[in-house]
Amino acid sequence: MNRLQSALDFIEGIAVAANVDAMLDSLRRVVGGFGFDSFLLTGVPDPGRRIDGYILLSGWNESWLERYVSQDYVQIDPIARRLQSATDPFVWSEATAGCELTPVARRVMEEAADIGMRDGLCVPLYDLDGRRSVLSMAAQSIDLSPADRGVLHLVGMYAQNRIREMVEGEDDWDRPALSRRETECLQWTAAGKTSWEISAILKLSRSTTEGYITSAMRKLGAANRTQAVAEGIRRGLIH
Repeated sequence: MNRLQSALDFIEGIAVAANVDAMLDSLRRVVGGFGFDSFLLTGVPDPGRRIDGYILLSGWNESWLERYVSQDYVQIDPIARRLQSATDPFVWSEATAGCELTPVARRVMEEAADIGMRDGLCVPLYDLDGRRSVLSMAAQSIDLSPADRGVLHLVGMYAQNRIREMVEGEDDWDRPALSRRETECLQWTAAGKTSWEISAILKLSRSTTEGYITSAMRKLGAANRTQAVAEGIRRGLIH
């Protein structure tokens, strides 16, 4: 099956995708056909704001996602900075070629490369309200024709629109679906566990655990953990 046909099948399939997990699997398959090992579909936060409340679908390495969020790498990531002004798809290596990266920005790129995210493609996405998001895909190396970039742009637009349909409903787009880790932390919170106990159960640092709980609270529009648990149960996210 050629890449265009796989993208068209993806677009047709997500129209009837039952849930976020089905969307995640479908997107993983289609970008994998273009040679990408991982991806992230996320809103683009304004400078100074954390990314964890904007993530829509994550196909990133789980450990890398935890590190990226807990260390607030979005503030120093040169690719994230490029997204503040980008309007067209761009390749990571092309965007950073000839640029003098700061030591911390170089560290982010090197850490990503160490886990196989050596290069990638970012597809900036916009809607009629001016809200920005991006489909960022990564691999050891990429080989894309201009037509491939166009097809992936189309994939990104349809993926963004479909996930918005799933998570908006009565809620704002700025309150996307909870990640797996956020759901786990909230579920253990509902069971009466403290942050320290949850960190031990999930083998995370306490600060990372609290970050996931705080992110879940933000996404659910909750003022505290008790309210977040109640809202999570009401929406059927936890039980």
